[in-house]
Amino acid sequence: MRADRKQIKFIAILITALFSNTLFAAHALPEFSAIYAIQKFGIKLAETDYQLRYTDSGYKFSQDTTLHGVASVFASDTASATSFVDEVGDNLLLTKHIYRQTGREKNRDEDIDIQWQTYKNTREGKITGTVRSKEINLKTNTEIWDVLSFQIPLMIEFDEKVKEYPYRALLKGEIDDYKFVLGSSKTINFAGKDYKIIQLIRTDPKKDRQLHLWLAPALNNLPVIIENYRDGKEHSRGELESVSFNNKEALTASSTDNNDDDF
Repeated sequence: MRADRKQIKFIAILITALFSNTLFAAHALPEFSAIYAIQKFGIKLAETDYQLRYTDSGYKFSQDTTLHGVASVFASDTASATSFVDEVGDNLLLTKHIYRQTGREKNRDEDIDIQWQTYKNTREGKITGTVRSKEINLKTNTEIWDVLSFQIPLMIEFDEKVKEYPYRALLKGEIDDYKFVLGSSKTINFAGKDYKIIQLIRTDPKKDRQLHLWLAPALNNLPVIIENYRDGKEHSRGELESVSFNNKEALTASSTDNNDDDF
């Protein structure tokens, strides 16, 4: 009888441990809300709201952008994106991506589903949907992301000792490389506190464009500055205005923050 009780207790502990590991794998990041100011020539033209929320199987990551200030007087364009990332087997995988844009731009909407078959160390994904009014039907044998959801594995995996972060991503309905290379680091002041931030650079091999992300390790590797370069010059940038993790009190940038002329 005692042996049976010990066995039952051991099994219960094992199940609890396995269940806890699954939760950790699916929810390695905290929930957060982050607001960014989108600037061009130093003027705030738009505002972007990011929301990362837990689901039963992983994450729902959304982004909503609206025009701000002078720009909102002349146009009413909006853009929104939502990605669902689920734990499938032992993998964290993108399963759904939706993008909607309103305004004067031509149709850029996307509605993509990915069905996964996983067995041991293999991953087979079937990608279907509509991108810019065109039907797509693709296959992948590795993890695939979009331009929103890639931030989830990047924030989980980032380590300043690692020099490269290669991803495969859906870009305009096609599968392409989305690789970041470690750059420089610096210290900024945000919400009255100094933070070390580290630069990651993605270069578009087909165009003279670069994307620079500045991640703050002390803020769960959240990007605090997002810079877009074209032809070697800054085209636009996003700056973190406020962030709240797990519904706690928000950290908010103030006009007195001294951000070394780069923030």
